[in-house]
Amino acid sequence: MEDPSILFVKPKAISHADKKALKSAGVIVVELDDPSNVKFIRAGAELNSTELLNVAMQAVSKSSGALDAFGRAMTSALLAKGPRPTSDQ
Repeated sequence: MEDPSILFVKPKAISHADKKALKSAGVIVVELDDPSNVKFIRAGAELNSTELLNVAMQAVSKSSGALDAFGRAMTSALLAKGPRPTSDQ
């Protein structure tokens, strides 16, 4: 799915025909009184890999069984990737 294009315009700034043409081209037209005041809010939080790993470790540390399973899964994933070359090799 392609990222949507959004066009913010003042009411009646473009014709109905132009809105229809833009929609058929994949552009979402939003009419509002002051387009310059638009604020973008993401639907979900983004975590980098370190933050995500820390959250996962905190969650699984609540149970020794979950912690063991997490450790086995991480070990398997790391072994499957193989050794990483270092800069001094």
